Amino acid sequence: MLKNILKLFVILSIHSTVYARWYVANAENVAQQRILNGEIEAVNKATVSAQTTGRVAKINYDVDDYVTKGSIIVEFTNTVQKSRLNQATSQMQAAKIAYEQAQKDYVRIKDVFAKKLVAKSQYDQALSNRNALKAQFEAAKAAVEAAQKQFDYTVISAPFDGIVTKRFVELGETINPGSPIMEGLSLSQLRVVTHIPEKIIMAVKNNPQAVVLFNDKEIKTDEITVFPYAEESTRTFKTRLEINSDNVKLFPGMTVKVAFKVGEKKALLIPKNAIINRSELTLVYVKKADAKILRAIKLGSQYEDKVEVISGLHNGEQVLLNPLASQTLETQK
Repeated sequence: MLKNILKLFVILSIHSTVYARWYVANAENVAQQRILNGEIEAVNKATVSAQTTGRVAKINYDVDDYVTKGSIIVEFTNTVQKSRLNQATSQMQAAKIAYEQAQKDYVRIKDVFAKKLVAKSQYDQALSNRNALKAQFEAAKAAVEAAQKQFDYTVISAPFDGIVTKRFVELGETINPGSPIMEGLSLSQLRVVTHIPEKIIMAVKNNPQAVVLFNDKEIKTDEITVFPYAEESTRTFKTRLEINSDNVKLFPGMTVKVAFKVGEKKALLIPKNAIINRSELTLVYVKKADAKILRAIKLGSQYEDKVEVISGLHNGEQVLLNPLASQTLETQK
């Protein structure tokens, strides 16, 4: 039984061992990229402003608070608005009663006039009176709607789920229509804003794909909106990229890199597992006859599990993969 366990252990050890091997570095056709700076911004961002006059009576949220859509964030005094609403409602009710009575009178006169029992002037008078009171009733209803809106404006609700980023008012402060109250944004949907030089704008439009790079994370997107004009001061086109950032912790204002494919080129690529990092040096083992030498190289763009070598290595040379495994094996010999 013990022998079988030992055999199984040896077999598993052999299969789990990572061996070093030589790899021939060759130039390959790769996408030629242009990497630009970008900035994260919230898709939903808004400044809520007052639409009526009053004093700040209640502040329910402050900076960095999370607010759900529809939650009341600020309340104003509503004495004036409530009084005007009550007055408008009373006037509308009186106008409604007068109109309904005029309508009844008109129907009665109309029936009598059809039987030629009253003069046409009486019919015309009833019709004119009915129409005038109807117009007054409609105007009174409109006045109630306007007063109701002003009353509703004394309570400000959040337009979407999000976080408060700025508060512009204090308790007891008098506000007027147009005064900013609070600013907020939603973290549920983010996008990247960048500026593309006019030299490569057609390449981007012809191939609307990009990769957003942040802390060794990559977010691919093909939802790209290029503004239809170049900014005069920079000769660049403002561009927005919609991204899915569920697996990456991003916040508005952060800077990222954005890689656009602008063509193709030949690049000398080697697998990433050939790289040795020592202090500030990037090194690889290169095969020379039956020996290996440690050589410093300079890296360029990354392509999935491979990386571009800009200098320090030539096409056709061999580099050692998993070099640490090689050192361990040599030590064992």
